[in-house]
Amino acid sequence: MKASSTAPLAAPSAVSQRRVFEAIALGLIVLLAAGLRFYRIDAQSLWYDEGNSARIAERSIQLILEGAAGDIHPPLYYLLLSLWRSVFGASETALRSLSAVSGIGLVALAWGLGRRLFGIRAGLAAAALLAVSPFAVYYSQEARMYALLALWAALASVWIVTLALPDPSTPSTGSGTGSGQVRWPGAALYALATAAGLYTHYAYPFV
Repeated sequence: MKASSTAPLAAPSAVSQRRVFEAIALGLIVLLAAGLRFYRIDAQSLWYDEGNSARIAERSIQLILEGAAGDIHPPLYYLLLSLWRSVFGASETALRSLSAVSGIGLVALAWGLGRRLFGIRAGLAAAALLAVSPFAVYYSQEARMYALLALWAALASVWIVTLALPDPSTPSTGSGTGSGQVRWPGAALYALATAAGLYTHYAYPFV
């Protein structure tokens, strides 16, 4: 006897339901983080250090590199801000939005790191706490390199954890995490994130 083709579809698995819940929760947290970081981002004019960022970002790449040689900070943030300025303009909102976007990315990375180390609830909790942290929001509204510095630190942390811990959702191939195919991409990305951090702020070695 043939099975009926009109049989009801199977209910979504518990795993699928958790993934949908996690995606919705993370999306809401990221939206909250974006709202807090862009809310009244232009309420105050640029203060002294932000003004320095704005003036340096006006220069050519060659002059930015030359100026950084005698400055207390490396040039990467200023180079990125110069590129950002050429696309979005030189207003307070435009200049500070690079930090705001970095701060939003940091929230997403906090979720990924917390999830990998301690599970879904920890990842969402980490993202939510960082999203509403006054300290994190404040530095995400400054035309300075601190939010970008935190972003590189989080990226490096994600990749070093990826190298150190196997992904429980990936089936084992029997080759282990020592396989060059598994480790080299992560190692290269870790090196890039670390180099970016070093070229953003001289305090990065403390990370």
